[in-house]
Amino acid sequence: MMSQALSPALEKKRAKKEERLQSHLQTYLNDSSARRSLVAASSDPNESVDGFLASFSQCRDQVEDKLSAILAKKSSKSDEGALECVREELKSLSLEIVNMESLVADSSFFLPTYIMQSSQSSITKLKEEIEATTAELLPKKKFSFRSKTAKPTKPVEKSQEILPAIPATVSDSNSIGPVLSFYGIKDQHDCTLVRYSQDLEDREFMLTNLSNCKIYLKGMCRALYVNKLRNCLVCTGPVTGSVLIDDVEGSTLMLASQQIRIHSTKNTDFYLRVRSRPIVEYTSSVRFAPFAFRYPGIEDALQAANLQEETGEWENVDDFRWLRAVQSPNWSILPPSERICIDETDNALKI
Repeated sequence: MMSQALSPALEKKRAKKEERLQSHLQTYLNDSSARRSLVAASSDPNESVDGFLASFSQCRDQVEDKLSAILAKKSSKSDEGALECVREELKSLSLEIVNMESLVADSSFFLPTYIMQSSQSSITKLKEEIEATTAELLPKKKFSFRSKTAKPTKPVEKSQEILPAIPATVSDSNSIGPVLSFYGIKDQHDCTLVRYSQDLEDREFMLTNLSNCKIYLKGMCRALYVNKLRNCLVCTGPVTGSVLIDDVEGSTLMLASQQIRIHSTKNTDFYLRVRSRPIVEYTSSVRFAPFAFRYPGIEDALQAANLQEETGEWENVDDFRWLRAVQSPNWSILPPSERICIDETDNALKI
């Protein structure tokens, strides 16, 4: 066989073709590298398991160290000045626990179950240690506020029934957020329920398994967890931490909070005042409007929760399941002509 040599023209043509292929390959590799770098740069470090574990461990270690330092002061607990110092330090530790709970709540949608459970157990253990330290170092008279809260009564509209909030232990694997125990309302149907400031202040409040109910929370709470609601109206005062919502259908919710996350919800209207962008996930046919709930004292409560100003974030919704540049079809703005306002400032419900 005779091998045929390529002509100079064909050889030149082949060389140019190989050069173009090499150029295309290099461009592709460069673009892939750039995309990987962009993803790494734009990813939220707060939404990674490693980032969460590092932050949570740091918070836990700080609380444990401060608690040990407080216990070391027990020898001077008879001194009134030292007592006041210990009281303030324990109060500060309680706020740090709230921050840890918020961290777990904000990370609940991407954390594995075993990490959630471990984090919840750590928080519960720290709470128990703080309670034990408080009982040991502070006088029992600090608990005298319980006798005060039992005396005052609030006038209630005839159509509104008052039921006691239900303290309970949550072990349901389907419940949302880092809630090992809660104080709230559960398993109610076809009723109207009202809670006032003394029922809510400095508590994590939970609404779960409610249908055809009207819920009015006329006070400020630390966190709010909403789960398994059907055809309900929920109107709340300010929440100083986060609101987590899961499995709600055919309802209307009026909420004011620092952060609001909505999961597995449909056919529901939200009236919000929020300081960050609301987040929805696995959610469809939900509509948003500005906060429209009024009752005596709400302006002072909003001021105390740093929610006195309308931020406009209620309409800047992030859909975590819709990554395209165009508007998500899962949520929309509630037309002004269809919006309602619930005003109880004159003790008369107006819709």
